[in-house]
Amino acid sequence: MGSVSPSSLMDIFNLLKACCSPSCNYIMAYEGTFSSLASEVGQLKDKSSDVKRDVEAATRDGQTPRSEVLGWLSSVQDMEGEAESIERKYNQKIKCLCSFPLNVCSAYRLRNRAEAALATIRELKQSAEFTKLADNLNLTRSIKMPTTKTIGMEKVFEELLCHAKDDSLSVIGIHGMGGVGKTALLRRFNNDFPSETEADVVIFLELSIDYKLEEVQKSLFERLSLTWQDEVTHRDRATKLFRVLSTLKFILLFDNLWEPLNYQVVGIPLPAPPSKCKIIFTTRTEDTCSHMGTEKMIKMECLEEEAAWNLFRNSARMDVIDADKNILIKARDLVKECGGLPAALIVLAQAMAPKKTWEEWIHALTIMKDTPHQLPGMTNNVFSILKLSYDRLSSDNLRVCASYGALFKKGSWIGKSNIRNLWIGEGIIDNADNIGDSTRKTQFLLGILHAASLIERVHDNYFRIHPMTRAMILWVQRECGKKENKWLVPDRDRVEEAPAAEKWRDAERIALVWNQIRDLPEAPQCPNMIFLNLHVNKFLRKIPNGFFLHMPHLKILDLQETSIEELPVSIGNLMQLHFLELSRTRITSLPKEMAALVNLKYLSLESMKYLRTIPDRLISGLRELQWLNMVDSYSGWREGGVSFEELESLKRLKVIGITVSTLAALQNLCDSPRLAAVTHWLHIEGCQDLTMFNIPSTDFHAETMLRLIRIQLHAMSELEEVVIGNRQPILLPLQEFRLSSLPKAKLVWRATFPNALRELKIEDCGAIDRLIKLEGEANGGGETVITIFPDLHTMVLRRLPELKSLSDGERILNFPSLKTIKVEDCPKLMKLTLVADGLKEIECERSWWEQLNWGDERSKSFEHLYNPMYID
Repeated sequence: MGSVSPSSLMDIFNLLKACCSPSCNYIMAYEGTFSSLASEVGQLKDKSSDVKRDVEAATRDGQTPRSEVLGWLSSVQDMEGEAESIERKYNQKIKCLCSFPLNVCSAYRLRNRAEAALATIRELKQSAEFTKLADNLNLTRSIKMPTTKTIGMEKVFEELLCHAKDDSLSVIGIHGMGGVGKTALLRRFNNDFPSETEADVVIFLELSIDYKLEEVQKSLFERLSLTWQDEVTHRDRATKLFRVLSTLKFILLFDNLWEPLNYQVVGIPLPAPPSKCKIIFTTRTEDTCSHMGTEKMIKMECLEEEAAWNLFRNSARMDVIDADKNILIKARDLVKECGGLPAALIVLAQAMAPKKTWEEWIHALTIMKDTPHQLPGMTNNVFSILKLSYDRLSSDNLRVCASYGALFKKGSWIGKSNIRNLWIGEGIIDNADNIGDSTRKTQFLLGILHAASLIERVHDNYFRIHPMTRAMILWVQRECGKKENKWLVPDRDRVEEAPAAEKWRDAERIALVWNQIRDLPEAPQCPNMIFLNLHVNKFLRKIPNGFFLHMPHLKILDLQETSIEELPVSIGNLMQLHFLELSRTRITSLPKEMAALVNLKYLSLESMKYLRTIPDRLISGLRELQWLNMVDSYSGWREGGVSFEELESLKRLKVIGITVSTLAALQNLCDSPRLAAVTHWLHIEGCQDLTMFNIPSTDFHAETMLRLIRIQLHAMSELEEVVIGNRQPILLPLQEFRLSSLPKAKLVWRATFPNALRELKIEDCGAIDRLIKLEGEANGGGETVITIFPDLHTMVLRRLPELKSLSDGERILNFPSLKTIKVEDCPKLMKLTLVADGLKEIECERSWWEQLNWGDERSKSFEHLYNPMYID
């Protein structure tokens, strides 16, 4: 056999290499494919781990992973297995020279498989950006709640519904007194909230009065189907709640919030408008609304009369009402006693459902007026609910303040100044340096009671207490009905007889106001009595001599607007008396025994027009006196009578109202630094030589009266001009200015100066033909609008026969703060020529209103403000 030369072998090798070159190149890139596969698989595993962790967290939070996410994770798992299989087979290949695999065909197949896996993995990576990993499909969107009737609440329900659909509002607070229907409204909202809205879940939680953080979190965990673990901290639970709720469009309904809820501590994400998420809550306290970041507050009021009647009739079907007209009348009267409070109406209807006779309805009305707690269900379902607001007040002093509302007539308006004075006597307001301080503290306390839904404002200076709240307080003060005589406050109209003497023995407080009582017990035994109010009993002309003998602890005595002509000497036995109100009585002389009232802090002798004699050294004996009001009363400050020196000796005196009738007395008052500094009300009458009076005035050193808030000029026949603003740089805190019975006087404005006047009252001034004559800086040509009283709130004009205009010729007066004008017997006033954009009412006689010139454009702008005359 012949040999093969080396050159021939090389030729053969080159030929084979040339033939296999494309395949060899393909196989040479083999390792790069597997390297890329390993890298891509690693990145996919990292992404898969992140998604798995989030899905597991969502699953723990009660959410359901979305199908696309689970499918993706399954595909990832499959591709991880495929990649491992390819890598294993790749590593098993036996390589030879130049890294060629021995089995070329199998190498082709393995690389093709790797490239297919690599493409799939890259697709999985690209599709891993999920908008949502899990759904709450296992949550119940809302759970229906049992609720009571919401008759008469349609308007407020529509308001709530409207606000709930407003994406610009996220936190809505509903506030109102207990029993007004807040829970019923919120439950109706929970049940009827439209299903077409985008909310994922509506959660209703009714909180206990002193709820704990754990209680709120646990309720939310249960509603969201989250796993509760006792060992987990509040903070971790809050984090979990926050994470879950942040993924939802939620509506959270919190009923009966007594204290503000801290969203962050609980774990509630505060929705940022615009948002479909809402937090809606009910509370009795307006302060809670403020502290909860409320964007819209809804005040729930008691029902109007017809709505109250409909709720009563629908709460217990009573055919007897329609069958007997007499019963129908009594039923209407019964409903009025509830004051439109839904809780009381429902209880009353249920109690009266079985009553079939007129006599039963008559008796029920008597009970409702006198002792409503005796009606079935009233204590548990009305009084106990209202009592919660009373009990939650932060101090005993506040509860005393609230209780004072029950000492006034049912439904009456209670003046802020009236309650202020009584609180001074009670000691709630003490050591106030001036009227401003005491009034501000009164307003602050009233604000707390109003925010707690225990009183309601009806006017700037008046409030009232709901009849059921009042009945609840009386029930509480009578030890839940066990001691009916502890607070003797008859609710009958025009009571003619005082309670029998034996009832006074157990009494702590007696209020017999606005009645027709003529006689009082001779010497009642009242060992515990601290409060006695006989205000406005105009038929009471005499107090028995021994009446005050057995009242050792009496602190407050109000005899205002009775017709008594003298005080019995037994008044000196009231050693603990702090408050004595004698205004508008017919007393002519104060008894010297009053000097024994060494603890008296407040004494009012206002408008005691018959008072002529005050015994020497009586006033100086009242060493604790802080407040003395003698406006429109005693004016005999002269030698031989009580002197200013006695007033100066009262070291604790902080407020006086005083009347002077001579220029000498006025001068002496202004010259006394001690008295001038505490004078708040100044009444000047008589002064026959006075022809001009300036405000402010250096003539009488008025610059020393830096707390003067009211001046009244009365019955001065020669006074021709009352000048305001005489270019003196004196700023008085004057708030009220009154002119009365000044036949020649005219009011003149002479130069601009700062003032805080809020009330202007002009009566019986026959010469006034225009409201005020403008002089000096206020003068000018052509029609101009001038503001001289920027803070004037009320204007009263009575019996001004020559008054023709409220401005001065072409100079129109602007009153930017004016709210009320009262006009009586001003026959020549035919136009309302003034600017008052904030005016709310014109109180006047109908006949005058109808004869006004409504063709005048300025007058026409006020034609909707008529209010029938109310006599002060």
